[in-house]
Order: sequence, then structure tokens, then C-alpha cells
Amino acid sequence: MEESFDDSDQMAADDSNPPWFQDLARTKPFTLFKTIDLDFVEECHCTALFPWFEQSLGVLWRGEKDTELLKGPWKQMISDWSGALAIGTVDSLLVIPLSASKSRKGLSVSVPKQQQNAPGKNTSVMAVGWALPLNPPLEPLIVFSASSILYILDPVKGEIIGHLRGHGGPITSIVVHPTHPYLFCTTSRDFTTRIYDLSSSPQQAPDNPYWPPSKAPSLGGAPHGLQASEPEGMGVGRCIGVLCGGPSGGHQAAVLNAAFHPTLPLIATCGLDRAVKIWFLPAKASNQLIREDKPLFSSSRIHKARIMSVSWLSTDTLVTHSAPALMRRRGRKDDVYYEDGTVTIFRWIGLDRFFPAGQGIGEVFRGCSSDYQESSSFTLISTTSLPQQTRHVHITETFTGDYILALSLPDSVRLYNLANFHPRLIAPDPPECDPPERDIESEFQNVRLDDDEEEEDQSSTTIFGKSPEPQRWEVLVADAQGSVQACALGFGGQLLVTLCKRRVCTWRETLI
Repeated sequence: MEESFDDSDQMAADDSNPPWFQDLARTKPFTLFKTIDLDFVEECHCTALFPWFEQSLGVLWRGEKDTELLKGPWKQMISDWSGALAIGTVDSLLVIPLSASKSRKGLSVSVPKQQQNAPGKNTSVMAVGWALPLNPPLEPLIVFSASSILYILDPVKGEIIGHLRGHGGPITSIVVHPTHPYLFCTTSRDFTTRIYDLSSSPQQAPDNPYWPPSKAPSLGGAPHGLQASEPEGMGVGRCIGVLCGGPSGGHQAAVLNAAFHPTLPLIATCGLDRAVKIWFLPAKASNQLIREDKPLFSSSRIHKARIMSVSWLSTDTLVTHSAPALMRRRGRKDDVYYEDGTVTIFRWIGLDRFFPAGQGIGEVFRGCSSDYQESSSFTLISTTSLPQQTRHVHITETFTGDYILALSLPDSVRLYNLANFHPRLIAPDPPECDPPERDIESEFQNVRLDDDEEEEDQSSTTIFGKSPEPQRWEVLVADAQGSVQACALGFGGQLLVTLCKRRVCTWRETLI
């Protein structure tokens, strides 16, 4: 695990040929470069690649830290950590320098035995993400979770420098802000999403508002989006906002994923209740938690099953994917089947209503009930079926601005360029002609009182409402034996990492 690539092995782009995701004739986009066996772990669950490049300093913090004083340390940090991989396993977190400099060695950190993670409880690391502190030195941090507890790891020192509690259920995902990497959010099975700030220390005593008719600060605690009476944790990090669940407008089941808007104070969430929600994040002005229970947009009509992920593609366009949906045939309880999950690209047409062009961002946003309960302010652009064997979906933006969708199947990875997705097929209008006369007598002769014999399904070659399957690329993982758990793309689409239960494979773009 200590081995790393030589500097001469760093991938270089070939400007004379288009990248693989823009070349529809390319049949082999990646070539296996390295395999790392992890025989000392029980099972791998999740992974995250170091996400930043030398040019990222001009984008992060809105370019405020892109100064001559910080360019040197930033360039050295990128040289040290570029290509590093964080892997969540049973009871531990691994940090593997796939293509980082030889000064960095592999790291394994065990999950601390907190009271909430007592023996017999699940301590598997199920979510992980890379973050950065607000103030120099700009050394990377790794945020990971085990059950409902958050941990902040300093990979330079190899030490856990903070742990935070607050969720009432297992954490399902960790998402870092794309331009302010000291901010991140966590989603959980307790129906809530919590936003954290790494530039603050944990809250040690509650500072909750007064809830009439009481004349004392509320003691409602985390279930009501308030601060708990016990200390939040130790080290670094503080929860600054809670997106509450419940019938008033929040999620009514486990929240599975989230995505920060790249430029506006918005966050999209999705979950087990088949709903996609878009929330406004007001600026923090005090030590009290930001509490939101009514989003600006909410719809459960985009997918038929639980929504596993959500990502922003542009200012008002999102992409989501769902799991297979359990459906009934003709309404019979004993005749069910699974319908394929879908990848859906849709446009939120209510954005301009809340953020008019040329106007500043207000302090208070509140939509009407049709916004936060069941909104119709969206347009479906593309809906494409997914294989039912899909285990993980990863979406990344390349250097060219293309978005790549990577599906982890049991023995392979399937890659799509979202720019190649087709619009939905819309059913044509019926012809304008008089309906034929009905023979009522013959229709009644064919009526049956029992339903033992059902009419055979009529095959249809055209499925209206969905899109034709787009161009795809397939990467077969040799000897996987159905163990591919997840995948990640890096280096602007030039590096592919596949994570099996006890093995990591790295793939480099096939140069032609």
C-alpha cells in the first residue's frame, strides 16, 4: 500500500485527439494500470478521490485566496495529494496515495469506539469526503462517518482532530461545498440534512430560540432542528443549519443524498420518499442554528422509487437517479415486478421567480404551499432507464465542461456522457376522426365475472415518456466476481478507480 506512482507516470492529456467521452467511435476508453489488493480489510463500502487541481485555487472561495502568497503552498499541497484515495471499510478509513508523491504513505485509521458506536453496533465507514480549512495552511481534511457520528481526519498528521454528533440515525452521505470546501452537509435516515462549518468549534451548550408560550429557550433538541442540551462534540466543526423532516414540507423518510448549488445559496436533497427538494440556505448571523422546514421546491412525481442521488448540471438543471420500482400488474397484490430505475434530467423553472436576474439575493425566501408540498414548476428533459444491477452512480465534471455518468455494475463500469442523452419520447396526439360505433351486445357477451385468465401483455417497441438509450462505454473489471462496489472518476475524466470488496483497480485513459 505504500507504493505510489513516479512523477513521470502522471497522466498527460493528448491535445491532438478528442477525449474519450467526446469520441463515440472509441471502444476502449480506459486501460488497467494498477491493482491494489486489500486483503487486510473485511469489506470496502465507499470511496472518494482527492478532487482539486492546481487551477482550483482560482475557483475555490470565489478566488479570494488566489494570491501569490498562497500559490506556492497550494501547488505543493496539490503535488503531495493529487490522486489520493480515501476508502471507507469496516471499522477503519484507508488513505491510499494512488498517484501522489512518494513522500506520502498509505494510512489506516480505526474508527474510535464512541459510546454510540459500542461493540455490537455498526461501525462501518459508509460515507467519506475531502474538505479544506478556511484559513491557511490549506492542508486537506477528510470527513467520514460511522453510524450517526462524524469524524474529521487530518491526513497529514494521521490523527482524528474532531468528532461531531447530532443526527438521530445513520448518516447516508457527505457532500462538500464545491466553492467553499470548509462547508459540508450530511444526510441521514433521521429525515434531516445538517450543514457543518469546519471553521468553527463544536457547540458546548445550547443557544436555542424561545418558543411561545414558554419564556425560556426551547429544549426540543435535534428532532426539532435545535441544538441539543449535551455538547455537540470535540475538536473542529460545528453544525450551523438543519433542513428538517416532517409533513410541513421536509422529507418524510430517509434522506439519501444532497448537492450544493455551484453559485447560489441553494441545496438539493433527495430520499426514500421519492422526493426531490431544493432549499434556500440563509447566511448565518448568530450562534443559533439555521432551521428550515419548508423548501422552495419539492416534487415526488419525477421518479417512481427512492431517489439515490442528485447533482446540479447548471444554474437551473439537475440530474437524479432512482432505484428499481416495485410495481403491480393490473392492480393485483400478488402479481408484482420490478421496473427499471431511471436517470432523469430536469429543469427547475421556478428559479427565476426566487432569484430574478439583475437583483440581489434577499434574506428571507418563502414559497407558497404548492412549492414546498408538491410543486409543478419543473420540466423533464430526459428520462433513461438504468440496469437493475446498478450498485452505485458517480457523476463528475470534466475539464471540457462535460458531465460523465459512471454506473457501477457487479462486474463492470458503464460510462455515459450526459450531453449524449436524448429527449423523452412524447406520445403523438390521437387522430382527429369520429370514434367507431360500439357494438354493446357483443361487448357484454365477452364480459367475465372472474379474473383468473388475464389478457396477454402486448409487446411494444416504443415506450413513451422515456428516452432512447444513449451511446455508452463499458469497462470490464477482470476477476471481479460480482464484487464491484463503487467507482470514481478523476483528473478530469482521465482516471477511473473501481472499488471491489477487497481490491482497488486504477485505470488510465487509453491514448491513441
